[in-house]
Amino acid sequence: MKEIISKGHSMCAGCGIAMAMNQIAKACPDNVALSCATGCLEVTTSVYPLTAWKVPWIHAAFECAPAVASGMEAAAKKLGKDMKVISIAGDGGCYTPGTRVFTVGGFKDVETLKLSDILWSVNPKTLRMEESGIKKMHKYDYSDKIVSVNHNFVHFDVSLNHNIPIFDRNKKMFVIKAHELLKYGRSDKVNIITGGLNWDGEHKKFFKLPEVEHHRYGPQNNIGNIPMDIWLEFLGYWISEGHLSIKSAKREKYNIFISQTKLEGRKKIESCLKKLPFNFWVTKDRFVISNQQLWSYLTPSKGSENKRIPEEFKNLGRHQLKILFDALILGDGGVVKQKGSTLFQYSTISNKLKDDMAEISLKLGFRVHIDERKRKGRMEYLLCICDYKPTTLANLRKRNISTYEYKGKVYCPELKKNHVIIIEKDGRISLNMNSFDIGLQALSGMLERGHKVTHICVSNECYSNTGIQRSGATPFGAWTTTTPVGKKFSGKKEFSKPMAEIAAAHRIPYVATASVAYPEDLQMKMKKALESQPSFLLIQTPCPPAWKMDTAHSVKAARLAVQSGMWVLYEIEKGRLKISMKPKRVLVSEYLGMQGRFKHLTPEQTSQIQKQTDAEFARLEKIEKAGIGF
Repeated sequence: MKEIISKGHSMCAGCGIAMAMNQIAKACPDNVALSCATGCLEVTTSVYPLTAWKVPWIHAAFECAPAVASGMEAAAKKLGKDMKVISIAGDGGCYTPGTRVFTVGGFKDVETLKLSDILWSVNPKTLRMEESGIKKMHKYDYSDKIVSVNHNFVHFDVSLNHNIPIFDRNKKMFVIKAHELLKYGRSDKVNIITGGLNWDGEHKKFFKLPEVEHHRYGPQNNIGNIPMDIWLEFLGYWISEGHLSIKSAKREKYNIFISQTKLEGRKKIESCLKKLPFNFWVTKDRFVISNQQLWSYLTPSKGSENKRIPEEFKNLGRHQLKILFDALILGDGGVVKQKGSTLFQYSTISNKLKDDMAEISLKLGFRVHIDERKRKGRMEYLLCICDYKPTTLANLRKRNISTYEYKGKVYCPELKKNHVIIIEKDGRISLNMNSFDIGLQALSGMLERGHKVTHICVSNECYSNTGIQRSGATPFGAWTTTTPVGKKFSGKKEFSKPMAEIAAAHRIPYVATASVAYPEDLQMKMKKALESQPSFLLIQTPCPPAWKMDTAHSVKAARLAVQSGMWVLYEIEKGRLKISMKPKRVLVSEYLGMQGRFKHLTPEQTSQIQKQTDAEFARLEKIEKAGIGF
């Protein structure tokens, strides 16, 4: 085949991926189709609505490329078509400071997130809210345009290569790059979800009030189980309108007060209190309960600024959350009935309660907007909550999308699952995406099932597309934006993982490593890989910006990587390893010295790398000689 990809791409000068694709093209037959994950290769070859590809090509989101390739191969087989399927890998993008991410503990600034935080993620297929841990935090210097989306219900500022989840009218998700938004006008495809989420909580029949040791002057029996629905209604009234008496040294009083002046509200509260196992009396503008056990339970939320919804109730099902929600609204909120919708308003001076109210509102499927204002010297939060279904899809127009120049840090959490997060900026809450690794799961599944697919991993030894972060392929000692160099740190602390051997452990017919510096070897291995599928080909592809070297030195660097032994060329056919090239070895310092990412290394560190390289080459030679199968 003469061409897979045309000259109309925008890859960097000296890009090893561009060289690899040109060499791969010479080994491919005419009947080839590609699944390409998000990354440098995808971004530089498919700026909507143009493409540089001259063969059937599908953009797959991140780790999905092998899974998509599996589907392509199965479809071709079903249709009786002879097709060689190839999958290639990629990465993600980040947010500017000031973006807040919804965690189980409330909204947190993206720059303050920690690996220990648990985030609210959204399953892209079911739109169900689910908890997810953070796998990795991305933070790096960014100097380029920021895409800013500013809509009545949505606001976010992200890097050009950030992944945006957009939805059609049926709420089916598609992923595009942020820079692609600049080419859209009004379209059904450019919808951002702001509400209408799903939630499957648990239903509880009773609440057990914790027991206490009673005061000697007021012996009381501890209260047992309370019907959960009644308790939630009471809790909502107390959080909004309640306060506690203050204990004194001379006399202890355990009074709980709930204020309400509106007649309709007073009737509802009184009806609820009559169903509870507490004695109460009524004054002109409030209800009074005297009970030490209840007083002790409510004490941690004493004071309007400390009010919150206890964690144990926020994971209840929708029916019980709605009971709590309605009681909260009756106390410190308001309801406006409109044609086809209901608008709720709720105010509080508690930052924690503001986040709690937003959480249960989202779990109820509502859209939430948060305003802040200073009142009487303190911050007050006003939540506007709406159940109007059409507004849970914010349709972006051209006037809502702009760019501005930015130079500074950008941040993004990498989630362990789902990869769709809930963000807030300027009070507007919506769904967006996070950064995440090139997934091993889909690749492993594809190889294990035996799909007739060749997976190509073009390794530039970092995540170049999102700002040069470290990856599992990054060499020991290398500088990246997430393995910085300074007084406390000196580059990556771990050696790179043996990805080709991991693939070979699946007992597939063919695995090989290759280099753009040796095109004939690469092309020969590509042909073998296509003839012996499923197969895996790992190609080192230098990246001048990430490796901090002149663009003219890419091939030289790739050649020295092989000659020094830091990149070993070998094949694993039917489980047997064979080293393809055993050149006259040069010192690793010759290879390391031409790259800025290693300039900080001490002689001791360079010596450590030399010893590791020699030991690794000797290990592979020993495996080759022994004929040990993978």
